[in-house]
Amino acid sequence: DLSAPYDCDAGYSNWQAGWSEHKKAWCCFHTSQGCTRYSEPFDCQAGLSNWKAGWSDSKKTWCCQNKDTGCTPDYDCQAGYSNWRTGWSLSKKHWCCAHEQKGCEVSKPYDCLAGLQNWRAGWSDGKKQWCCANEQKGCIEEVSKPYDCLAGLQNWRAGWSDGKKQWCCANEQKGCIEEVSKPYD
Repeated sequence: DLSAPYDCDAGYSNWQAGWSEHKKAWCCFHTSQGCTRYSEPFDCQAGLSNWKAGWSDSKKTWCCQNKDTGCTPDYDCQAGYSNWRTGWSLSKKHWCCAHEQKGCEVSKPYDCLAGLQNWRAGWSDGKKQWCCANEQKGCIEEVSKPYDCLAGLQNWRAGWSDGKKQWCCANEQKGCIEEVSKPYD
């Protein structure tokens, strides 16, 4: 064929060392000669980080059609989002994660549902902080206290109301009427 850019018979005995990557790809794709990696016309992992500028159009087409790699995305990341884990292709997951932060397969340092019923006592400080910041679970709610148990503590017996005495003793162990006796002085 006179219009072919490469003569795939020329230099075939030394194709691995003697042919350019473009000639290997073209000949493999069109004549099944000079194929590398599992007899496929293209190694779709080679040059993937710069595929838009570095790959030939034939490599882009072949890798997109056969390996779901190097495709110019036209993804609607809202479409099928409720079932993205099983319903989306790998390239859609990668694209939507990179461009819209959706469909990301991220390993989490903590399972915030595990032990949630007993999170205050059962979770480490690191898990509490991570789960609160990232999943809004296990957050310590800052609730205003009904009493300031340090205010007037020196004169609590005469100065505090019965309600304050009860609350401060039960919640902060301050102002308790009966001191717990220590076994040894």
